[in-house]
Amino acid sequence: MKGWNTISIADDIKEFFVKEFVLPNLFLSDVPGYLLGRFRDFQGEAVYIRNILLPEAFFLMLEQKISGKFGEEGLARLYGVNKRFGYRFCTLARLPKSDLKFSVRLFYKFIEELFAESVEVNIDLDQKILSIDTKDLIITRSNGSGFMVGGSAGVWGYFLNDYAMTECGVMHIEGNHYVLISGPPEKLKEIGIAFYEAKDLKNIDDLTMYRDLNQPPDVVPPTASNLERLTRDGLLFNDKGQLKYGTRNVVLLSSEISLMYELESAFGDQVLYEAAKESFVLLGKDIPIQPDGDTFLADLLTSLGLGIVDVERGAGSNTFRFNGAPWYYTAKDSTFPVLRGAVEGFLEGHSRELLTASYIKSELRSGLVVLISASQIK
Repeated sequence: MKGWNTISIADDIKEFFVKEFVLPNLFLSDVPGYLLGRFRDFQGEAVYIRNILLPEAFFLMLEQKISGKFGEEGLARLYGVNKRFGYRFCTLARLPKSDLKFSVRLFYKFIEELFAESVEVNIDLDQKILSIDTKDLIITRSNGSGFMVGGSAGVWGYFLNDYAMTECGVMHIEGNHYVLISGPPEKLKEIGIAFYEAKDLKNIDDLTMYRDLNQPPDVVPPTASNLERLTRDGLLFNDKGQLKYGTRNVVLLSSEISLMYELESAFGDQVLYEAAKESFVLLGKDIPIQPDGDTFLADLLTSLGLGIVDVERGAGSNTFRFNGAPWYYTAKDSTFPVLRGAVEGFLEGHSRELLTASYIKSELRSGLVVLISASQIK
């Protein structure tokens, strides 16, 4: 078709990209409590991005709950959150726009290596259309839509310098084969693909204090856990580029930290808390019952990049202290539903007993400190 430039991302740059970006080299994973993006821009300058790992089931359950509680309007709002997230990630990573086709190619190699069996990129710059042909793409493979659709619209809007007039829809081919098509709304209508629209780019450029408050401390406890330790212990493994946990093969997805805060701002804390709890129950059930499940959980949460977590034991309840929890400028208004849900869900799954987790307080020191209490329901 005239105007199309088909790019196979298994060709000349694959060796370079795998060497530079794929796991285990994608993150500085040996720093307890912090998963730091190991990126460099095309001028060779280091790019600072903080990530966390959450179960794929969290994102699937969250979308279901948003649909159930807010209906079609909620799904449209979710699309907008993800579109802004895709744009913001590209901004943080400082992806260059001078060689647009090469940069898009590089970005979606990153997506393929972490999130899909295969990805093929097709670009028609005349029509301003980006087509991403995917197989076994995370989240989309399970629900036919998902977080990646809005994210792709934001990515393409970033490269075209036209956020407001770039949207994305998804076409199901068969099985786990989906095609994400991004472009101007009128072009998507001509193709006959359904899509949401999101024009508002609010909050994208507010990166104040992001780097300073997400820096690891100079000294960390020598016993603190990290991803490398989980791998050595046989709890975490890499299966064709995807991180999987335990005998249930729970898929863990990396996300830049702002997403969980933006989702809370858009939908409140309840749906995030419920999705986190239900997804972390799966992780808790995968560990044999042992006397000190709280300590194991603290080590796990530390390894997932949620800060250096320790447990303070008290009469009737234990307090989980997240030292250096992920910080974003809306943290001051957060009740940290993902942290609460993760603690409550894992401990219930592990102990097979009903528990409740409550947000106590948060404060800024050299980084963000969050206190979550957990107690058994009697």
